[in-house]
Amino acid sequence: MNSQNQKKTTVYRFDVFKGVTDENGKVTKVKTVGSAYVREGLSTYTLHLKTFLKDTFYLLQNTKSPRPDFVILTREPAQNVNRKYFWNNVGEGNVMDGENEGVMKLSWDIGIDSLYMKVDPINVTEIEGESQVLFDQAA
Repeated sequence: MNSQNQKKTTVYRFDVFKGVTDENGKVTKVKTVGSAYVREGLSTYTLHLKTFLKDTFYLLQNTKSPRPDFVILTREPAQNVNRKYFWNNVGEGNVMDGENEGVMKLSWDIGIDSLYMKVDPINVTEIEGESQVLFDQAA
């Protein structure tokens, strides 16, 4: 197939990092612990942590209440034939303000703490063809 005929998709990558808070409440990055990705036109972020290589988390904007800003989800095949997946709510994300503008605090229900995500992408990539299929399978 001619590469000019293949549909291209823009993918945005976001830094997920461990951070520390100083006495004024400012978060400072200690090290990168993972990445989040979102395809242009979609609202669900796919989140991967280096500690949990086989696990995929999903970050979805919360539309049901003002807080939290985002929910962190996992998914498993649904037992109900009318649904493809069963979604598990496992945490939340809240966009910070003030000196920490542009950073989202990520909190898991099991106590994973001090993780943050930059809300501005660190990388923008266009994928097409076979790369698109591989990206879809990972998500």
